[in-house]
Amino acid sequence: MKISNQLTLIITFLVCAGLHSAEAADLLADYQRARHTDAVFSAAKADYETGRIQSQMAGAAYYPQATLSQTQLPNEDSDRQTITVSQPVVNVDRWLSLQEKNPRSAMAETVLVKSQYDLALRLLKVVSALSESREKLLLNKSALEALQAQMASAQRAYELGRGTITDVYDSKVRLAQARSQTLTFQSALQAAQRQYENMVGEPPQPASYTLNKAGVELKMPSLQEFMNQARRGNPNIRARELASTVGDITRKRVRAVFLPSINATVQRSSLNGTSTTSSGIALRLDLPLDMTSYLKLKTSDLDQQKLLDQERDTKEQVILDIQRLYSEVQSSMSEVAIRRDAIAAAEQSVSANEQSFTGGVRTKIDVLNALQALHQTKSDYITTLLQLGERLLNLQVSSAVNIELALQQVQAQLFQY
Repeated sequence: MKISNQLTLIITFLVCAGLHSAEAADLLADYQRARHTDAVFSAAKADYETGRIQSQMAGAAYYPQATLSQTQLPNEDSDRQTITVSQPVVNVDRWLSLQEKNPRSAMAETVLVKSQYDLALRLLKVVSALSESREKLLLNKSALEALQAQMASAQRAYELGRGTITDVYDSKVRLAQARSQTLTFQSALQAAQRQYENMVGEPPQPASYTLNKAGVELKMPSLQEFMNQARRGNPNIRARELASTVGDITRKRVRAVFLPSINATVQRSSLNGTSTTSSGIALRLDLPLDMTSYLKLKTSDLDQQKLLDQERDTKEQVILDIQRLYSEVQSSMSEVAIRRDAIAAAEQSVSANEQSFTGGVRTKIDVLNALQALHQTKSDYITTLLQLGERLLNLQVSSAVNIELALQQVQAQLFQY
């Protein structure tokens, strides 16, 4: 299955940014590296090659067969060597086996496509963990600096008789909490760096995958376009359709064992240096009259019905997933915009509380609460933005969007150029 031949969904991004540095890491470049280093993808490539070989085996069903046998009969004083070459002329079972060649080849391609999409999803999860741990570590460092300044301010006010010891203690508690979080974020960053290196094959660059602070407009096609694209190209749907096709051929092959076959044969036999050659057309009819063959007829119909039901279920589930993901992406887009507005409001709140504290209207705890609210709001923005990226890529994968285009779109939506 070639995704490039399918209709590609185009999502337009209006990005106000400079040129992308050739040395900067991005999702597409890391995806290309991971194709050569990721162990899971390497195993999937082995499955792909196995599928291609199985397709070739099915295509060789009508090839001639040769056998060599060596026997000694009681009335012969030496071994008899016999070479037989047989060419199927009419053989329904082999003809049906030949019909499996193209479906099995397409199944191998589908396995590779699914593994490519799976690699992209796993890569984004690793990159998201890396970016989130970095951003929250930097955010915590900024919070530490602000809390240290507030503690110093509270200490001076207390020494000058303008504040209370409670303000000092409150500041120390918030500062200690922020310091303990630093250790958590550092541990998460180290784990994310190891995961990234294990998948991509090299350590992440220090400044890579910095989140966008400004909004990036995202114009999405309609839900119907996504669903139509999925029906044509979703690899899970395609795999089920091909499995049903192969299953129907298998069901027919169970019945083909009751049909006669016609083969052209050439046989050469040697005994004590004397050779005899015979050739001709042989009609062979085997009728398996045991109960097992009869029951196989029954189970083959049930197996085919099961495959058709699974195909229908997969199609329904893919459409439901796209509908859910489409709604989630739209919700995340709105939530990201709200988070940005909340950050601006939280920054104004910190400034207003500091001024009110200086004027004696607010207490130090009010200032500390405002700082904590600002820190939490920025942290929530990081989580929400990365969640938007994961949902967007999942939507594109379910809709069978070209993988390179999908990664470029997520890169533009989440990370700075």
